[in-house]
Amino acid sequence: MIARYVYQFLAGTGWDLGRILLYDTDPAMAERFASRWCDQARCKVEVAPDLASVLGTCDVTLFATVAATPHVDDPGLLAHHPVVLHLSLRDLSPRMVRDAFNVVDDVDHALSAGTSLQLAEKELGTRSFVAGSLAEVLDGRCPVDLARTRIFSPFGLGVLDVAVGKWVYDRAIDQNLGHVVPDFFFELER
Repeated sequence: MIARYVYQFLAGTGWDLGRILLYDTDPAMAERFASRWCDQARCKVEVAPDLASVLGTCDVTLFATVAATPHVDDPGLLAHHPVVLHLSLRDLSPRMVRDAFNVVDDVDHALSAGTSLQLAEKELGTRSFVAGSLAEVLDGRCPVDLARTRIFSPFGLGVLDVAVGKWVYDRAIDQNLGHVVPDFFFELER
């Protein structure tokens, strides 16, 4: 589901997707994704035979898995320095992230809960492998190093949560169903 929404966002915002390679440990699921969600007239969509075929050739890679522990441990697969959207947070081994240009939404949050980044921090004893936050990249305080693999690992961004909340709020207001909760945010200091 997450991969579908990322695909729809990229397509809907005008990205030239060109060619999409899909991989799933269950090839039938990748085929289903291709036929059900991908606009085959807009871009060429193929199901890859293995993960290495995707990682070794794509300029942008999206991890949207349910992996509980890292399962990708070959830095050579990213030697061409792609952008990796590491949305599922636990696919890459510590050695895959330690030499990359790592961007997170919130450092403390992204380096918790057994994420690949937290495992790298434990192994290295430092957080210095994290280049910066998304906010720092967007406002120019953290220039992107194009000579390294760029990995974005969002944990606390919650954009989907905000979007769903806004949708529910708008429906409640439209139907006059809103209810004000006084002092809901009684403490705003961190």
